[in-house]
Amino acid sequence: MRITLDTVTLCASIFLFSSAGQAAYAQAVQVKAAEEGQGFLFSEDGICYVLTAAHVTDGARRAQVLTQSGSGGSATMVAPFWKGFDLDVGQVRRIPESDCTATFDDLLRGASIALSGARVVLPIVGPGGVDNLDLSVSRSDYLEFTGQFLAADSAGKKGMSGGFALAGSTPVGMARATTSDGAIRFIQMAEIAMNLRRWLDRSSFSAPAVPEVAQVEQQGSPYSVSSATPPAIDGSHVVEAMVEGTSPYVYPVGQNAEIVLENMAEGEKVMSRLRVVSRPTDGYSQPRQIRIDVTPRDGGKARYWRIDSFPPDGFYDTGQVARRFAASITITLIGARGNAPVRIDRIILD
Repeated sequence: MRITLDTVTLCASIFLFSSAGQAAYAQAVQVKAAEEGQGFLFSEDGICYVLTAAHVTDGARRAQVLTQSGSGGSATMVAPFWKGFDLDVGQVRRIPESDCTATFDDLLRGASIALSGARVVLPIVGPGGVDNLDLSVSRSDYLEFTGQFLAADSAGKKGMSGGFALAGSTPVGMARATTSDGAIRFIQMAEIAMNLRRWLDRSSFSAPAVPEVAQVEQQGSPYSVSSATPPAIDGSHVVEAMVEGTSPYVYPVGQNAEIVLENMAEGEKVMSRLRVVSRPTDGYSQPRQIRIDVTPRDGGKARYWRIDSFPPDGFYDTGQVARRFAASITITLIGARGNAPVRIDRIILD
């Protein structure tokens, strides 16, 4: 057999396509919450997220995630979208990084693929592995498309909701309902990507305007800082100055910061909201992520609450949530957007 350069190029292309396809298939997971369904993993700013149908979680705050490799994890569901838009997103923990390698850009690519008459694959994950089901797109409109199973013995059924159809290695839509003839209706990826991007950028809610430092000082519940690491870059930018409202806390880039707040409220020590301000300023960086742990009682153990991307506009806000006991709050600021020292202007506890 004569091996030419064209042959080598073709083989390399097939290998690369196969590797990309397998990587995309591996992002498909099983999701268990209010119902059993499917989902798709992607990573943004080092955080692994799962996408699934909102009716699978049905308002549940926790979901169990099973990957094709057999790894199990848990997701804190956010339900950030309006009622009637059948999409939920959650932050996934305790699964290997190798199981969460897709990015938002992978999702965005699916928004531009023409689907009329296309062949797609729907991976369905379960304890026994994954079944890759072949479908043909019989109808495609602005918001949805319909996929007909190619195998005569296949039909849409309970447990498929939240599954992501793939065109080659690209996700193109999410299964949300079964038709009367056994086909599946999918939400178009363009609709998913547009609304997901808004949420990731924290424009899905209106963060309250944060007044200038002198006014911010009077807001919120009283607290003290029991510890803060790493040390500030100099004596003018210590964490105590931030609390007093005279100067931001600025720490060296390349290190994660941990700030422990002691709740000084009289009576029951509770919290219902936390805001952290890091104004975009020349010569300073912002954190990439924020993690919050809460210790309900004095002398107790800190409990994980949430981890989020820090918004580029510099105004992080948990929003008003149900009151919870909080004797102390540990804030971990992870990474940095930029190479300059990281600046924290204000922390407001309610």
